Amino acid sequence: MAAVSRIVLLGPNSDTVRLSVVRVDTLDHHAILADVPAALDSGKYTVRWSTAASDGHASAGSFTFTVGRSLVKPASAQGVTAPVVTPEKEPVTPRRKRINDAVQFALGAPMWIARWIGFAALFLVIGAVSFRYVILGRIPRSDAESDEPFYQMTTIGAATAGMIAAVVLVVTSLLKLYAETVAMRGVSGRTILFSTSWGWAWLAEITACLLAVVAFGVAHRAGRNSGSWRLTAICALTLAVTPALTGHAIGSDDAVFAVPLDGLHVLAGSSWLGTLAMILLVGIGAAAKAPGATSIGSRVASLINAFSPLALVCGGLVVATGIATSLLHLSPISRLWTSTYGMTLIVKLALVSLLFSLGAWNWRRVKPNLGGDEGVVALRFSAKLELIASVLVLAVTAFLVALPIPD
Repeated sequence: MAAVSRIVLLGPNSDTVRLSVVRVDTLDHHAILADVPAALDSGKYTVRWSTAASDGHASAGSFTFTVGRSLVKPASAQGVTAPVVTPEKEPVTPRRKRINDAVQFALGAPMWIARWIGFAALFLVIGAVSFRYVILGRIPRSDAESDEPFYQMTTIGAATAGMIAAVVLVVTSLLKLYAETVAMRGVSGRTILFSTSWGWAWLAEITACLLAVVAFGVAHRAGRNSGSWRLTAICALTLAVTPALTGHAIGSDDAVFAVPLDGLHVLAGSSWLGTLAMILLVGIGAAAKAPGATSIGSRVASLINAFSPLALVCGGLVVATGIATSLLHLSPISRLWTSTYGMTLIVKLALVSLLFSLGAWNWRRVKPNLGGDEGVVALRFSAKLELIASVLVLAVTAFLVALPIPD
């Protein structure tokens, strides 16, 4: 992006040579240009550059070149001697390499953890909304009326979990903005926010998070019939798209396809695993604590019966959108096993396969035994294993989104 790109030309005496305004090359939108207004004197020059892609990933570097004088003068009105430019590679000393590696590690590890936590919080925000509308909304009305305390407790618990997750997402979003300002030294925060598509996406994300905090807070007080749940649904849909607008999808040459695929991938995965987390963290506890004659097993069975179709649909969408996105980013397919990005994606696919295996086990072996307390214990154990696997998937994803897509 031209707004956050910088090109500095240093002359033979380390003096700065004035350049034109940086612009994007019309023939290659991956390249940035700056014109040299006047002829350069002979000597050694250094070019230092920094830029960021549409997804906010910053990059910088430098190189040197030497300007000499040709012995043959070109036919021109001014008779200016044509310069001979010889590019050179700037040497990287071992000490400089150690410093660069240390800086990258210091900035990379904390931000990887922040992205990991942020993805988990996003899943819980979307999962809370999905739990309210898809799970509790699918419970037969007669059952809901006969066991109203249970459903009221689960709704309030989901609102509380969603509110906490939204607060965590605000914090991780602020950390992400801070990391961008560190990576883009010399570029003001105002420029990043209002002159880049990544900045506008971040503003949409933080606004949706803040609105979600308020809406979940109102729902926590009002319970199941609160109208603020509609606002939480709008916020959840917005948050499902923002990772695509600040990640690899928007920076892809096929962004028109990659962004919708990535948004659907996040929405499906969050609805699947986030809802399962709500059942484990909120639903089972409420089933045990709520007053009424209905047994714990029956209450949990009603939740799982409503969850199973959601898991099947969302699981299929996760696989389909994941494969389609991989084909867009990895062309030719050999990059899947010849690049760091591709190898990391293989690890993610292996963990997702483990998730499907655990989900199949729950559906074939655990679900039929629900209705009694023993079935609830088995479900709690298998659901925990499934969520642990999902946490590992999010950890790999947090690392994957920071890797450059192989060229």
